[in-house]
Amino acid sequence: MASSARYDALRAALGPAEYERIRHARVLVVGAGGIGCELLKDLVLVGIGHVDIVRRATLTQIDLDTIDLSNLNRQFLFQKQHIRQSKAMIAKETASAFNPDTTIVAHHANIKAPQFHVAFYASFDVVLNALDNLETRRWVNRMCVMARVPMIESGTAGFLGQVQPIRVGHTECYDCTSHPTPTTFPVCTIRSTPSTPVHCIVWAKNWLFPQLFGNDAEADADEQELDQAQQRGENVQELENLRREAHEMRALRQAASNRASARDACERIFDKVYRADMERLLSMEDMWAHRRKPVPLSLADATKETSEAAADASVPTLRDRRPLTLRENALLFLDCAEALAKRAIDAPQSFDKDDDEALGFVTAAANLRAHVYGIQEQTRFETKQIAGNIIPAIATTNAMVAGLVTMQALHVLAERWDALRVISLARRATRVFTTFPPAPPNAECGVCQDVFVRVAVDPAQATLQDLVTIARDELGYGDDAFFSISVGTRILYDADLEDNVGKALQDLHVQTTDVVSIEDEDHIKATAQLVLERGSEPCRVLDHVSLPEKRRAARPTAEDADDERHTDEARQGR
Repeated sequence: MASSARYDALRAALGPAEYERIRHARVLVVGAGGIGCELLKDLVLVGIGHVDIVRRATLTQIDLDTIDLSNLNRQFLFQKQHIRQSKAMIAKETASAFNPDTTIVAHHANIKAPQFHVAFYASFDVVLNALDNLETRRWVNRMCVMARVPMIESGTAGFLGQVQPIRVGHTECYDCTSHPTPTTFPVCTIRSTPSTPVHCIVWAKNWLFPQLFGNDAEADADEQELDQAQQRGENVQELENLRREAHEMRALRQAASNRASARDACERIFDKVYRADMERLLSMEDMWAHRRKPVPLSLADATKETSEAAADASVPTLRDRRPLTLRENALLFLDCAEALAKRAIDAPQSFDKDDDEALGFVTAAANLRAHVYGIQEQTRFETKQIAGNIIPAIATTNAMVAGLVTMQALHVLAERWDALRVISLARRATRVFTTFPPAPPNAECGVCQDVFVRVAVDPAQATLQDLVTIARDELGYGDDAFFSISVGTRILYDADLEDNVGKALQDLHVQTTDVVSIEDEDHIKATAQLVLERGSEPCRVLDHVSLPEKRRAARPTAEDADDERHTDEARQGR
């Protein structure tokens, strides 16, 4: 039983009814970094009954990251002895000491893992996002829309911050507005003519790393990228050379998959990318008419003992802040490449900025390339910032935003919908906060304007015909209506493709946790998204809905345009 004295102030401020809701609330926190740590502390001190960090509990927190030394200046639930341990697990242990009445469940896991399905999200009263990247934010937004659970989105960048409450069907969701996307570079610039440190780091992280240690799909994606570059008008001859280099790299990757010969293969990879490929590029004289030529580098030259000065050992310097010599970069490249190649034998590897060997490989590979092209080299710390898209974080900003998220969460739990506010933290000379009510949903949004329908299926028994029947009987499509059924980019059924209707979903590679789209080819009805869940029967609709007509966006007036301008100013903290 919770101590009465601990919650007297909370009960007096909120009233008995709202107090009981908060004490029995189920809250999901996604992320245990700068904002997530502060948020977990605030929720526990407020008296939330259960924080799930992902199981049946009230306060749940999910995070795949581990604790790094650079986190300790702003993530105060962690200490030096916690380095390399799970953020979610340590956050749970530390925060639990603040208030033993709150049950916290922590998950050191990827939020996109299959166990975190729609039904899992639907079990919570509110989801609080404390993430640091666009892709995962959009994923959680979509899951919350499907589960119809309120969400509070948040983020910080230096002294800037923002909080956005999202209530499905009533306010705009995260995807209702456009968001800046990461900068991209021409393929030929990254692969043949880099001129800045970021070009070298992108090459090491996004091309060399997945080519050597990733899965086969990433190699196929590389071929598609070259095809797209050719369509954009990039140098055809150079793109053909890049295709040939990629095939050579696959052969070396195969050699590296033998544990006994992994070191030898890594040495051959070094010789290929820093000597042979550079010599091939130098043969294309027109390419270097107006830019600096690369200087091929052999492994023997890179690793030979020289008088090259390392950092002054008498000056205390953190390992990640110390510039590396050419020899140190070459040896780091070989050591990390060998370790990653052996790991890739068991499972494909993905770059993680907090993986010591992955970061070491990208740092060394990028620095060696920078050396060849006469570009400024980077420390491990600088490489981590660029490769991990890390935005400088400030502890006070995180704390302020976490407090604002907690206030909005209390409004949601008490169902004070009119009190919800979008809040921008900009610390201007005249004011710190800008607040305004959430905007209504965007009629053109491709996420929250769809209709989501939960369907229990057994993929071995259910057929595509069952989904066609749902479209006709449940969603109101007549016998003469034209609609398509697809999973991702794969079209399973339309008016001209009826060959698959008798096949089991399992045979069509459709499984539970997939989302099946049913789209009106006349573009009148809203798109239906069937969220498949595991069921004991062949196919059963769990949510009976009717498909409305698609909403049309109203033409903006001059007054609307002026309001939008002020709204954009208030959102600069994003």
